[in-house]
Amino acid sequence: MLIFERSTAPVNGFGAALAQDFGFARGGVRVGCCGHGFPPRRTLAIVKMSRSAERWSREPLDAVSVIRWLAHYPSGTDGAPWPVPRLLATTGSTNAELAVVLAAGPVPEGTCVVAEHQSAGKGRQGRVWESPAGAGLWLSVVIDIAAVAPARRGLLPLAAGLALADALIEVTGLEVMLKWPNDIVIDGPARDGLVGPRKLGGLLVEAAERAVVGCGINVSGAVNELPTPQATSLFLEGAPPVDRGRLLAAELSHLRHRVTQWRAGLGLIGDYRERCLSLGRSVQVLLPGGEVLVGVATAISPDGQLVVTDSKGNSRSVAAGDVIHATI
Repeated sequence: MLIFERSTAPVNGFGAALAQDFGFARGGVRVGCCGHGFPPRRTLAIVKMSRSAERWSREPLDAVSVIRWLAHYPSGTDGAPWPVPRLLATTGSTNAELAVVLAAGPVPEGTCVVAEHQSAGKGRQGRVWESPAGAGLWLSVVIDIAAVAPARRGLLPLAAGLALADALIEVTGLEVMLKWPNDIVIDGPARDGLVGPRKLGGLLVEAAERAVVGCGINVSGAVNELPTPQATSLFLEGAPPVDRGRLLAAELSHLRHRVTQWRAGLGLIGDYRERCLSLGRSVQVLLPGGEVLVGVATAISPDGQLVVTDSKGNSRSVAAGDVIHATI
């Protein structure tokens, strides 16, 4: 427990300012007044610290530890084991790093780059992905797409989203869901009074002759390190302290499994529908050309598109766009 004191100060805004400045969860800050007279002489804030708060390490990933965790998972039955991930202290973008590697010649499927920090992390729709050093898991993986029919290649981002959700559920026990197409979200009891899903991570899949699957997950980020109030981290959601080496190994193992499922065309869409938070929700879809589609997300098509039905009963399939869930 920590106690902060401010003399002759109003109550309003004190707790929020502490949460912002020091990275506390706002719900853990309690503010009150003491002293005689009006206005009160002192404003006190009591911060209840999680027992696990100080056990969230930001030590750099260790190659030996990562290899040890990888050994806990089966290497798969569909070919040679994936290469051991390459660990970087910093890079512009892990997706861009792998694009340079691919331009130099063929590499095995599963070739992976992990960075402690990205100075120019890439999100969907050209956005910048915030990547504080040691506060998350930022990686990119090469996936072969040549053997998959072009009509089904659009399912790879959904498969990758499922894999990341699988890994997070296994390692943390949190009830992780997917906002179409592959935003990793938490939709349980709201943190700090927020309404609606909080974004825990996301993916960016860039494809040419081979696909590069970029993954980002906020692990120990504090309130003041996250880009928007709707963003969150494993730490802020109350997960137990996470070994990022274990999370990396779990993500690669589940990604390999989901890629195998994607190639076989068996069960992927059914699994995705069960974990898609968007289905049945009132949504706004911001389409790439600037159009806004409003309606209810009524289905996921066999090729992974989101089907939105408007108030007149007209349905439209969407292959790309930003989904916003309506809140009540």
